Amino acid sequence: MHQVNFLVLAICLAPSWGLPQRAERGFASSAEYHQPQSVSQIPILHMELNNDGGENYQFAYETGNKIQQQEAGDSTKRQGSYTYIAPDGQQISMTYVADSEGFRPQGSHMPVPPPIPEEIRKAVEQNLAEEAQGIVDDGQYREGNHESLPAPKLPSKYRLK
Repeated sequence: MHQVNFLVLAICLAPSWGLPQRAERGFASSAEYHQPQSVSQIPILHMELNNDGGENYQFAYETGNKIQQQEAGDSTKRQGSYTYIAPDGQQISMTYVADSEGFRPQGSHMPVPPPIPEEIRKAVEQNLAEEAQGIVDDGQYREGNHESLPAPKLPSKYRLK
């Protein structure tokens, strides 16, 4: 009987013999996971929540660290804005609309794309004008369209003489 107890004790202690402890193997102890962290409390200065019980809602809040947000919407469209102070001290303000056309934010801190080159702008305008006239070129070959197209001209080095 003593041999069995010794065997059970040996099996239970065997994993710890000669093995590095958890922290030495790169694992943190459970005490390290549960250390209390100092978190400053930020007060909520103002808060509004309105919901009509259906699809329409509206909310707004302001916190003690100068964060403000407001939003209103329904199941198809949302619009709102938010403001906060960035770590560099700059005030960031954003307005947005989210609907079937996607999420469209606007803010002075957002990067601005370069202007569209003039040639591309003209080509897009020409395509839109032709579509308005019923002329649509989707790149597909259609029987019967070949009569209105001029025959391609081959370079002279490929022509039969």
